[in-house]
Amino acid sequence: MKNVFLTAAALMCGSVMFGQFNVSTVDQIGSGNSSSVVQTGLTNSSDVDSVGDDNDSTVDQNGVSNTNETRQTGGGPGGDGLSDRNISSVNQSGATNNNFIWQDGDDNISDVDQVGVDNDAYTDQWGFSSSSIVSQDGNNNDSDVFQGYGSGNGFHVSEVYQSGNDNVSLVNQYGGDANDSYVEQNGNMNDALADQNGNGNISDIWQTGVGNDSDVNQNGDNNWGQNEQIGDNNTSDIDQDGNDNYGGAGQYGNDNNSTIDQDGNANYALTFQIGNQNNSDVIQAGDTNASYVEQQGNNNGQLTQQGGNSNDAETYQIGNGNSSTTGQFGDDNESFVAQSGNNNGSFVLQIGDLNDSDVAQTGDLNTQVTQQVGDSNDSDVSQTGNSNGSSTTQTGDMNVSDVDQIGTLNGSAVTQTGDMNNSDVDQDGLANSSTVDQDGLQHMSVVNQMGDFNLSTVDQNGNNHMSSVNQVGNSNVSSVTQNN
Repeated sequence: MKNVFLTAAALMCGSVMFGQFNVSTVDQIGSGNSSSVVQTGLTNSSDVDSVGDDNDSTVDQNGVSNTNETRQTGGGPGGDGLSDRNISSVNQSGATNNNFIWQDGDDNISDVDQVGVDNDAYTDQWGFSSSSIVSQDGNNNDSDVFQGYGSGNGFHVSEVYQSGNDNVSLVNQYGGDANDSYVEQNGNMNDALADQNGNGNISDIWQTGVGNDSDVNQNGDNNWGQNEQIGDNNTSDIDQDGNDNYGGAGQYGNDNNSTIDQDGNANYALTFQIGNQNNSDVIQAGDTNASYVEQQGNNNGQLTQQGGNSNDAETYQIGNGNSSTTGQFGDDNESFVAQSGNNNGSFVLQIGDLNDSDVAQTGDLNTQVTQQVGDSNDSDVSQTGNSNGSSTTQTGDMNVSDVDQIGTLNGSAVTQTGDMNNSDVDQDGLANSSTVDQDGLQHMSVVNQMGDFNLSTVDQNGNNHMSSVNQVGNSNVSSVTQNN
């Protein structure tokens, strides 16, 4: 039997209207349906159409030109439906609020609360056990939620909170189970997008400020993406393809940019930006790779790229205008870069397996380049002062290089070609220069210079050479050449 509401024969349905030009139409087919519509103001319109079992709809509109359309559909009496125990509750207060909900599935629940001017919320749920809560408070907020498209069931949960002006949020959760999305925006002109396809994915987005943009895209199972933006004009993008990946970005300041791209399984990437105009890019392809980035200050930039498995990269930048690039291609490589000061530069490239690079720069205008090609190479570079430069190149296996520079305008160049070579360079003072070139097997070189304008050159070719240079004072010159 078809029940046409707004008549005396309507059961379990209430409609209260105050004001002018209010129109409400409720049409229900089935059993156990209940609907309540209350409209107060001018030009409010509500249309609720329920077909299925145990549907419950409540619409409360207060303001000017509020429009609501709720569809809970299914097969009707005697049919399999796909519309069982759906609940929709809409509360709109303000001017020109517009809401449209369409639920076709099992155990769907949608709750929309809009307060302000020109808010628009559209929720469309397919699948199984989907739940969506949208709350918008402010002006020109727009929220779109799609859940349960594609193959498979969906235990989807989505929560969107927007407070401010001109906020936009879009959540897409397709075929899969136990996906969860949470979006909260406070401020003006913020934009958030969450797209999840798979099972057990979690997306969290927090935005406070003006003009922030956050995107989370996840394909696979058990991925977790988190973005937190506090400030203005920050941009964060997290893309994860695979299973069991985690990507997180925290931006606290203005005009920061963070990108995390992970392709594989069980990868981990976390980026913190505190300050203004910092830029971070993390790209990981493979399994069980890990990246941690922390930027404090202004105008810092860093790039981390990993290709392979079980690589680990950590980058710390404290100050202004620092730059760091880390590339790891292989398995089980480790890179650590710490920059404290201004306008320091670091470049690390690791190709192979089990390579280890540590870089510490304290001061201003220090630069360093580390390149490792092979397996099990170890490089340590420490620069304290200003305008120091270091270059380390290792080609082969199990080479060890240690460079320690304290002062100003010191320069070190270490080149190791072969296996199991060892170089140690220590410079303390002004404008000291050291060059070490090892070609062959099992060479040992130690250079120690304390003072100003000292110069040391070590050239080892063949196998098993040992050299030790110790210069204390100013303007000393040493040259060592070993061949066999």
